[in-house]
Amino acid sequence: MSITLLRAVIIYVTVIIAVRIMGKRQIGELKPHELVITVLVSQVASIPLEDNSIPLANMFVPILIFVSFEIIVSAISMKSLKFRNLIQGKPIFVIKDGKLDEKQLKRLRFTVDDLVDSVRQKDVFDISTVQDAIIETNGSISVLQKAENSPVTPKQLKIEVDKVSAPIVIVMDGKPVEEYFGEDKMPDKKIKQILKQTGEKAENIMLLTVDGNGNTFIIPKRGDKQ
Repeated sequence: MSITLLRAVIIYVTVIIAVRIMGKRQIGELKPHELVITVLVSQVASIPLEDNSIPLANMFVPILIFVSFEIIVSAISMKSLKFRNLIQGKPIFVIKDGKLDEKQLKRLRFTVDDLVDSVRQKDVFDISTVQDAIIETNGSISVLQKAENSPVTPKQLKIEVDKVSAPIVIVMDGKPVEEYFGEDKMPDKKIKQILKQTGEKAENIMLLTVDGNGNTFIIPKRGDKQ
């Protein structure tokens, strides 16, 4: 039992490292070659778990090869448009200038139900308001509504608005977070200063964010309000 547990831990760590090396895409956002590599890695990793007599090297070597293939393919794809199109395909218009392209739907083996469902998932419930719809290389759909059905922006109304920036998490689960996005680092001194301004203690906060304008947003821990 202890050997099985140890092998399971080793395999788990190996697969996690392999997936981290290959990138951070969600399953639904994987390109065809990335999906193939992911499936192969999972299959190879499961074999040593089924039979303890199989050496772990039988897993390490194939996974190393698969990850190397993924890195090589990604590197070549970044430098060659033709190779990239060959490996992952091209985006395809299924609706162009408000007109449905049945030929492309058949090519993609996309039914009208599939199209309507995909458009709804983009919060567009009336397909007649769609100007363009594109099936991306990962199978997702991008939708551009007609100008008269698109939300009005401040620029169109000629209204000046304050500049906004992505809020940075500085407290999470009651603990200060100095580095959240990997590059934007918030000094501990600055975090303490913001906490002092809010009048809250870090241990009493579930989530605290601050944006570029200094605006803060707090979600206190529920237990503290009971």
